[in-house]
Amino acid sequence: MSDNAVYTEEDQKPQIEEECKPHCVKQWQEYKACVERIQGDTTGQAHCSGQYFDFWHCVDHCAAPKIFSRLK
Repeated sequence: MSDNAVYTEEDQKPQIEEECKPHCVKQWQEYKACVERIQGDTTGQAHCSGQYFDFWHCVDHCAAPKIFSRLK
């Protein structure tokens, strides 16, 4: 492929991820509950990264087969 190659296809990953998010409602609710729980933290030590990554792991698990099936 040359350096001047033009890609005309739109990236389908964001759309596929959006379609998968409804499958991960439980993980999203756990993340939002954590965010609410730590709002009053003044130490700066509390975080919800585990729940956040669990949500995106679920989305990725749903999206990956769909993305790879569309690759040429």
